[in-house]
Amino acid sequence: MLELADIKRQLRSFCRRNRTALKYTHIGDYSAEEVCDMFIACVGIEEVQKILHDIDIINQRGGDTVKYFMLILEGLKAA
Repeated sequence: MLELADIKRQLRSFCRRNRTALKYTHIGDYSAEEVCDMFIACVGIEEVQKILHDIDIINQRGGDTVKYFMLILEGLKAA
């Protein structure tokens, strides 16, 4: 099980790597740190850990992690 600091670090890193794509979403005006904190507050640390695990699997298979993350953001925006 990852610690909170590791989970935040991984999520911030993902947001920074994909900053260009994410800036066209409703979270585009926020920093990676702000996105990380908002995301954890909204879905909880356990769900964020599962999402990061899914992102790792998608990366290994050569998939589109940004699209996956953006679909999650759209779902959260609608909720």
